[in-house]
Amino acid sequence: MRFGVLGPLLVVDGAGTGIPVVAGRTRVLLAALVTRANQVVTAAELAEAIWDGAPPAAASSTVRRYMTRLRRTVGAEVAQRIVTRNHGYLCLAGEDEVDLLAFEALCDQGGAAVHARAWSSAAEHLRAALALWRGTPLQDVSSRVLRDAHVPRLEQLRIQALEWRIEADLHLGHHDHLVPELLALVDEHPLRENAHGQLMLALHRGGRRGEALAAYQNARRVLVAELGVEPDAPLRELHRRILDGDPVLAVATSEPEVVTAVGGRPTPRQLPTAGPHFTGRADALRSLTDLATRTTGARNAVVISAIGGAAGIGKTALALHWSQANADRFPDGQLYANLRGFDPAGTPVDPGTAVLGFLEALGVPSARIPASQDARAALYRSLLAGRRVLVVLDNARDAEQVRPLLPGSSDCLVLITSRGALTGLVAVDGAHPLPLDLLTTAEARELLTRRVGADRAAAEPEAVDELVDLCARLPLALNIAAALVLASPARSLGTLAARLRGGSGRLDALDTGDAAGSVRAVFSWSLRDLDADAARVFRLLGLHPGADLDRHATAALAGLPVDRVDGLIGRLTRAHLLHAHGPDRYGMHDLLRAYARDLVLAQDGVGDRRAASTRLFDHYLHTASAAMDTLFPFERHRRPRVPEPAFPGPPVDEPDAARAWLDTERANLAAVAVQAADGGWHEHPVRLSTTLSRYLAGGVYAEATTIHGSARRAAHHSGDSRAEATAMVSLGTIALRHSRYQQAESLLRQALPLFRELGDRAGEARALHNLGLVLNDQGLDLDAVHHLQEALILFTEVDDQAGEAKAISNLSAIAFDQGRHQEAVDQNQHALDLFRRLGDRTGESHTLIRLGELTSAQGRHEEASGHLRQALALSRDVDDRSGEAVSTDHLGLVLRRQGRPEQAVDHHLRALDLFRAIGHRTGEARALTNLGDLAVERGRPAEASAHYHLALDICREIGHPSGEALALNGLSAVALVPSAGSVQGR
Repeated sequence: MRFGVLGPLLVVDGAGTGIPVVAGRTRVLLAALVTRANQVVTAAELAEAIWDGAPPAAASSTVRRYMTRLRRTVGAEVAQRIVTRNHGYLCLAGEDEVDLLAFEALCDQGGAAVHARAWSSAAEHLRAALALWRGTPLQDVSSRVLRDAHVPRLEQLRIQALEWRIEADLHLGHHDHLVPELLALVDEHPLRENAHGQLMLALHRGGRRGEALAAYQNARRVLVAELGVEPDAPLRELHRRILDGDPVLAVATSEPEVVTAVGGRPTPRQLPTAGPHFTGRADALRSLTDLATRTTGARNAVVISAIGGAAGIGKTALALHWSQANADRFPDGQLYANLRGFDPAGTPVDPGTAVLGFLEALGVPSARIPASQDARAALYRSLLAGRRVLVVLDNARDAEQVRPLLPGSSDCLVLITSRGALTGLVAVDGAHPLPLDLLTTAEARELLTRRVGADRAAAEPEAVDELVDLCARLPLALNIAAALVLASPARSLGTLAARLRGGSGRLDALDTGDAAGSVRAVFSWSLRDLDADAARVFRLLGLHPGADLDRHATAALAGLPVDRVDGLIGRLTRAHLLHAHGPDRYGMHDLLRAYARDLVLAQDGVGDRRAASTRLFDHYLHTASAAMDTLFPFERHRRPRVPEPAFPGPPVDEPDAARAWLDTERANLAAVAVQAADGGWHEHPVRLSTTLSRYLAGGVYAEATTIHGSARRAAHHSGDSRAEATAMVSLGTIALRHSRYQQAESLLRQALPLFRELGDRAGEARALHNLGLVLNDQGLDLDAVHHLQEALILFTEVDDQAGEAKAISNLSAIAFDQGRHQEAVDQNQHALDLFRRLGDRTGESHTLIRLGELTSAQGRHEEASGHLRQALALSRDVDDRSGEAVSTDHLGLVLRRQGRPEQAVDHHLRALDLFRAIGHRTGEARALTNLGDLAVERGRPAEASAHYHLALDICREIGHPSGEALALNGLSAVALVPSAGSVQGR
């Protein structure tokens, strides 16, 4: 017996005879049961499908009559598979009896084979899956409800299966046979970059390099024309490699980099190198291996191991040693983050920041990364769904820090190291605790012997035993002791033991009791082996507030030229007092950081410490200012001038370098702002806040709140009213971006009188302008116009052309809403000219959006589309996610007015995702309302009502009356939507 829905509806009895089901509603009834085979389908759900969303009042009894008719039609053998259950019906069928079930199972098996790189098996399963398709699913079933519920998902599965099968065939060397199929695929789905990449690769491997390069140009033309975007990085990289004649591309390979990268799903390999001298821990390693086997076939929850123990006991070494040895168990990648939960500076990594790093490693472009922690975590879980990935979370503070970083996929394994017990994670999330104790005496002796060499250890067995005791069998201390011995070949183990035994210092922070004294002695002797300059740099590093730093920041702390500091960093690294974890990025074990902080407080005077911190803060401030001058030269007049530092910072005179430095250092910049404000350097956080304001407003909201908040606090303590008011305007801007109108209005109204008392016309103009935006978003048009016009007058008086352009552009929006369309167009054109004259690409993109909106309202849709596509490209180029979302949403409106509803829906859905990702609640409500309007026009009242209700809830929550009115109008229109049947009958 067979049932088929992957094409025309199909019923075949046990003898192989096809059974025709002619009556239309009976066909819908059978299709509804088969598409959910082995699941109870309620009578209400069946009625929705049969009557296409508009069932009659007595639908239940009519469904029963249709069920009787269906059982008569299909005959006794098939009818016995259709059984009645409470409130519904059930179609019983095996996986091999329903083409839909068989297709999904084969896709699962093929996908698993792809991830395991079993290419022959993948090709076999996926080819069998695709062979089950006989046409468009449910193509002769007259139920839009049923088709909408199943066909889009199945089509996506089919395309995914096809791309997987092509990927497998490429790895198997079948590129010559794939070209015609890929040409048809890119013609059918011209926006799928993965298909374009596969076509390029197949052509290149077939010796058709010119055609492969032409295929890239065709893909680029399509993406630019349809979406206003350039190809993503993987496709551009493939193009570059073909141009360069990369020999790796020329042959089929089992390595994942060639095709997987083109598919946009890179395989992250973030694990740091495990130390070569790992010793012991056999029971712990066995436990981790046992846990890893539980991920195979797990169905309920991600498997978590919480490795606990005191500082320096070897938690990280165990996690990395096991992870490196078992990386092949996780073919989809390994992610790693140091969460700095017990950092002596007291600044654990924010979960949202950690997720950001993971998203970047998973290949998400920065412009697509959400601003809010919840949205980032949701995207992270979605990307890991169905993938076997190892996630190592090192040095966690508590369960709250870890939970947002847990995947949702039961195929993943999470290893967490922490000094805390993480009892909440064990109790609530099912983590498996793995507490580590000190090494056994035998393990500690073996570790020290491996490090110093068997010959030296055999020559002084008593000294080895004494060093094991003095180091309290703590791996960190043993490794440092071994480094001391290796650094001085003439020094005997006995001499080192005697010196450690006589040490008077104590490292109080250790949790292992008797270990404290010995470990502190090890640290002190490790430092005594350094020259004075290296020891001084080590101490001064204890003043740095961030997680890591580069050579330029180190030079600033030390007050030395960078080339001289390079040698000192090398000495600290070789002594295991500093570790490199990336190009020009250096960090320190948190125990060593605590020790360095203790030493600098004890050995360096207040004046020296303050001078070092001042040099460090000057370095960050000056480099940030230089980077901002590179990225936003037209606003240089708004930023404070900062003095040249004693030594030059990194080069940031190119836009890419400037943005890369800001992105890399933004956590340090926030930490500097906090430390400077708390320590009495009031000018530094104030200047950082003003300098970075434009960069921080582009979506870096967590750091923006920290830096602007520190500036406000510092300005208040120092009595600097102008700086305090400026910080409040910046904080108000961030609140406005999150649609927190009351908070934004309060901050801006507090800033206004301060500026007026000071006679600061420029500051007053900015506060008035932003207050006008807040009032406009709340529907207070007259008040908004008043404030914006006042701001415009002031901007003109102080010759702030960027502010003038913004005010004019925002006034044009209100003029448009009030029906003064031509006035709005003229104002907007004036603003656009100003922005272009200034080189302000963000302002230009926002003004182009408004021009697109205005010209579309006047019926000039092609012109509007051109404006909006320019705006979209500019927004992506300057990493303005808000502008990207708004331009995408407005493009949907233009497409709707041009009679292209399907493309309009796609744009509004894309905009909705972007608005949600950046926490833009007003935009989210607007996109939902637009989707509701489209659903009304397409005769889908239930869908329209759902969109409008969501928009209404948001507008009421944030206090957005104009948006609320639009949603209510939409709900009123839903009642007038004709039934689906009447729509089809027209």
